[in-house]
Amino acid sequence: MDDLAVIKIVEGGIGLVHPDQTCDFYNSMHSYLSKAGVTGAKIDVIQALEYVGEEYGGRVELERAYYKGLTESMIRNFNGNGVISSMQQCNDFFFLGTEQVSMGRVGDDFWFQDPNGDPMGVYWLQGVHMIHCSYNSLWMGQMIRPDWDMFQSDHVCAKFHAGSRAICGGPVYLSDGLGGHNFDLIKKLVFPDGTIPRWIVFKNPLFDGKSVLKIWNFNKFGGVLGVFNCQGAGWDPKARRIKGFPDCYKPISGTFHVKDIEWDQNEEAAAMGKASEYAVYLNQTEQLLTMNPSSKAMEITLEPLSFEIINFMPVRTLRCGARFSPIGLTNMFNNGGTIVDCEEGGDGCSVRMKVKGEGRLLVYSDCKPRSSHVNGVDVGFEWLEQKKIMLKVSWMEGSSGVTDVVLAY
Repeated sequence: MDDLAVIKIVEGGIGLVHPDQTCDFYNSMHSYLSKAGVTGAKIDVIQALEYVGEEYGGRVELERAYYKGLTESMIRNFNGNGVISSMQQCNDFFFLGTEQVSMGRVGDDFWFQDPNGDPMGVYWLQGVHMIHCSYNSLWMGQMIRPDWDMFQSDHVCAKFHAGSRAICGGPVYLSDGLGGHNFDLIKKLVFPDGTIPRWIVFKNPLFDGKSVLKIWNFNKFGGVLGVFNCQGAGWDPKARRIKGFPDCYKPISGTFHVKDIEWDQNEEAAAMGKASEYAVYLNQTEQLLTMNPSSKAMEITLEPLSFEIINFMPVRTLRCGARFSPIGLTNMFNNGGTIVDCEEGGDGCSVRMKVKGEGRLLVYSDCKPRSSHVNGVDVGFEWLEQKKIMLKVSWMEGSSGVTDVVLAY
């Protein structure tokens, strides 16, 4: 297909400032704008530098020089990151430009009419624009804040665009001509102070004095959640450096729940996310409890720079009626990760597990087993309060550290 931007570049050429002068180039423009009260800038078509990089060390070196000049100017004139990048769906931008640029375009331009002359383009181009932006945001949003481009509030499809900008998560800005503002529409989109009615998804687990950091992952037979108190230091945007916040260096309370694990993010884990009950083990405090999807979130308080690792293991029901869940070796931080295999025996009254490592194996069980075997040998076990079974296993060198454990009910 023809690219209109490339066609115009071929027709008109590109004016290039020498890479040694990029700092002066950007600063000369941005300092003037900053003194006039402008608080930011929009950079467009910077990816076109790859067309003219041959005589300047290649596109990477040329773009590196330009992004360096842009970065220094942003720091000097626009508070570090007062910049929007347009037309930045290229690899070079993600590797070189995101030091200062936090927002990038995720779609083509807003076209108020079809540049090729289709009279219906004023309508159908708007749907194409929205689809491109929403789809591209799925992956580009992992690295930058998606920018869905400006639009005109007096356009025939302005309400259509305003609805998408209200929930897209990116910036809202307009390219209205003088006197062309639809204020009734704009007032539905932003507050009088210019802010947008959105829930702030991200919390500050470094120095808001109240948030814990949660990190989750999957094991083969359950999910694991780490809860950390990282409060006490962080990036100060005024000082532009990491500094201590001693008022936040204190015990922090939070909650945890089985729904903190996004089970549906993994096809194999999705079934575990549908369990009716979970055995929950807190590794640092050595607590074993149960939880179901409708349970209330449980509270936890962490001292400064302390943590808890919580394993959520689905509770299974054997054909004989016994309910159990393998917790793993409690002497390992991620105890659930020590369970290599677990299956119901053919008789419906036994559990066969493979456990890697050495230490104390914990199993949740609502009734006491008749016997336990480790590598085929009948051994004793501890039957503790709170429906705990405890066994000691050793490192099996000949089987890569894996021990066979059988519980019979």
